[in-house]
This record gives sequence, structure tokens and C-alpha cells, in this order.
Amino acid sequence: MKISAYHKERGDEVQLNMPLWKADYIYGSYIFENSIRFGDQERGGIGSNPKTTLPSFIEVLKPDYSLFNLKHSLGYTYRYCPRKCPFCKVPSLPPDKIHHSIHEFHDERFDTIELLNNNTFADEFWEDTFKEIHQAKLRIIEHGMDLRLLDDYKACWIKKLRWKKAPKFAWDRMKDEKKILRGLSLLKKHKIQALVYVLMGFDSTMEQNIYRCQKIHDFGCDPFPMLYKPTKELRRFRRMIYLRYYRRYTTINEAWKGI
Repeated sequence: MKISAYHKERGDEVQLNMPLWKADYIYGSYIFENSIRFGDQERGGIGSNPKTTLPSFIEVLKPDYSLFNLKHSLGYTYRYCPRKCPFCKVPSLPPDKIHHSIHEFHDERFDTIELLNNNTFADEFWEDTFKEIHQAKLRIIEHGMDLRLLDDYKACWIKKLRWKKAPKFAWDRMKDEKKILRGLSLLKKHKIQALVYVLMGFDSTMEQNIYRCQKIHDFGCDPFPMLYKPTKELRRFRRMIYLRYYRRYTTINEAWKGI
């Protein structure tokens, strides 16, 4: 969207994914490696070339939200994540540790802002971000916060903000159980109903998958399976969780045995 803003400032016509006529120049941005299929002159994105960055004179521009017909602001206040998770592509990105104001990308026509941050609480200025959102009376969408870094003060801020969609967290690995359970207890204490991603198909057993989902449910949050290597069994389990079928039973384990 920033590339689109740059070209429109120059008087160029910009179209999104329009194969009906020949373009003078094509940019491609990819999240997944298997999605590369266009004849782009320039490619970027974590699925193509994670090291590619925008020139500074384009990076400072506000996005062209009309390209995707978006009705809310979208961007990063902090890109870096200190975790080096072996299942994640984020560590392959350039280590950008610069904090940004929401006003660098927020369009004041919108009443909602979506943060694409990889780890908001890893930013020492995370509170500045939340203050700006609160002062602007914006609704917020966040792709996922680090439950291991949650404390009472952060939880109070989460409770204070206006969420368009439920706050999101993750429980990826069993080795983080102690910190995750502490974080879940804080969510329950502050009456925050969150969605918690559960990584499956990486290094966990089915018993561990069921256990994590049950714990998340017991703390009043919604488990959301994310499959690293999908199998028929994991797809069936994911469907059961997505459809909330397990709520008909006393435990998730009983529900799983009953389907």
C-alpha cells in the first residue's frame, strides 16, 4: 500500500492483481513460498525475500488504503520479536527495533486500527502505543501479544482499550507452560476474554494438544488450533474446536473421544 501511495503521488495508475491488461511494472508481496506465481519485476515479503525492505522515502509514506478498499488503519508500531521460535519466519526478517507512532500510518477517517506487530510487549514503548490508541478513541485489532510478558499493568491497559475483535495470545510449546498459565490467570483475574492460538503438529503430542486447549478453556478463553504440519487427525480436532463442539461435553478429552 505504501508502494501504491508512492506511485500515485507520481501520477501513475495503480491496479491490484489485474491480469486483464499489461502493466508497465509489477510488484509482488508474498507471505507463503508456494504462492509465488506472477511475473513480478520486484518481489518482497517473508515468503519470497525476507531481507527486502522499502526505501526510506517510501517507508515514511502513509499507506494507500483504497488499494484494498480498507476501512481501518493498518501498520506496525514495532516489528521486532526477540523470540527465535524454530517454527516461525519472523527471525528471518531484518531486526527492526525502531518504535513508531500510530500517526505514521493511521488515517483519521477511520475509527479502527489494526496492529501487525510481531511482539508488541517486546517494545519498551508499548504503553505509548496503547496511550495513542486510547486517546484517539480507536477500536483495536491486534494479531497476537506475548502471554509470557503479561503482567497486571499490561492487563489493565488491555482491559481499558476498545477491542473490535478479541485480544489474541498464543501457547505454542509445552516448555512455556508455567509462564503461560500465569498469563492465563492474569487474563481471568482482569476478566479479559481472549483468543489463544495453540500450535499443533510441530513438537507436541495429541495429549498435549488436548491439555493445552482444556487449560485455555478452563481459564475462560477460547483455544484456536494452528496446524504446523496438518494431518487428518489434527484437522478433525481443529474442526471440533472451531465449531465449539466440545462445549457439549464436560471436558475436551470426552468430546474428542465422542466424535
